[in-house]
Amino acid sequence: MVRVELTPTELLMGQTIGTMRQATIELSKNIPCQRYAEGVLGALGEIAVAKALNMFWDSSLNTFKSRGDVGDVEVRTTTRVPPVVSLYVTNEDHDDRRFVLVSQVNERTYNLLGWMLGSEAKRRGVYESKAAGRAPAYWLLHNQLHDMGNMPEYASNWQQNALDEIDI
Repeated sequence: MVRVELTPTELLMGQTIGTMRQATIELSKNIPCQRYAEGVLGALGEIAVAKALNMFWDSSLNTFKSRGDVGDVEVRTTTRVPPVVSLYVTNEDHDDRRFVLVSQVNERTYNLLGWMLGSEAKRRGVYESKAAGRAPAYWLLHNQLHDMGNMPEYASNWQQNALDEIDI
């Protein structure tokens, strides 16, 4: 697990972009804008992953499914915490992308619980619908995921990440 603390500027960016994303989705479907918290949570999780991987977060709008959230990495963020937290991957998700499960501890703190390649998640996950009216997905418990230290981007940047945490 990797713990990430977001700065006030990162929080403001996530709140702004998350709100814009959710408004764009809901307005395009001609429904009332009421689910801003979901968009904000997703954007903040993406910022946490980008920060941990020492990668650029482009804060894009309207690129859903056309490219990854952070490089070719997909981010799944939840307010749930272990032991009741799972990664989900849908049939429409890309097999060749890595999926990172992020758990929000509080507004500023995010835990990156692990990752898995889409194709592997589809082979190993339990295929089921967790809520009425929702399409089924492949679900894996957080402890079934690969450790973040084994993720190629994180492993290649671990020295820089460690240096960033030390006040020199």
